[in-house]
Amino acid sequence: MKIGKTISAKREKTISESERMELRKKEEKRKKTSVVVFFMALILIVVLIFGFIMNAVSEKKKNEVMPTPGKEYNPTVEIIDEGGSGYVTDKIKTYVGKIERDLNDLGYKLIRAIIPAAKTREIDVYIEGRNEYYKCHLDRDTAETAEDVGRMVNYLDSKEIKPTYVDVRLSGRAYYK
Repeated sequence: MKIGKTISAKREKTISESERMELRKKEEKRKKTSVVVFFMALILIVVLIFGFIMNAVSEKKKNEVMPTPGKEYNPTVEIIDEGGSGYVTDKIKTYVGKIERDLNDLGYKLIRAIIPAAKTREIDVYIEGRNEYYKCHLDRDTAETAEDVGRMVNYLDSKEIKPTYVDVRLSGRAYYK
C-alpha cells in the first residue's frame, strides 16, 4: 500500500460511531414525522369528505318540498275536545286545517272535528251530508287520509251501507261499523 492510502481513505469521509447514532436518530425522527404528516393529511381528507356529504344532505333537505313560509292551515271548523282539557295543540289545529283543505279539494265539506277522550293521535272528522264520522290519525298524511275518505264515501254509497263510523287510520285500509 501506498503511504496515506487506507481502506477508509477510499470513502469520502469516515463516519464515527457517534455520528452514525446521530444519523439514525435523525432518520427515525424523519420517519415519525412523515407518519404523523400522513395521518394528519388522512384525517383532513376524511373531515373534508364528511363536510361535503353533510353539505350535500343539507342542500337536499332545503330543496325538498317545504310548506310555504307564513302559510298556515287554520281550520274554519269547530274542534271539540271530549277529554275536557280545553286545550287544542297547534299540531291538531294544523292537521284539521290541512285535512279540511284536502277534503275541500275532493268536493267534501268538513263540518267539525272531535278529539276523542282517552285517545292519543286520533281525530274524528264529520263531513257535511254524512251520518258516519271518520277516525283519522294525526301522524298520517292528510292528503292520503282525505283520499281514503273519498274512496270510502264512494264505496259506502255504491253498496248502500250506513255505518256508524269509518276507520281510515291505516294507509290503504278502511274499516267501518
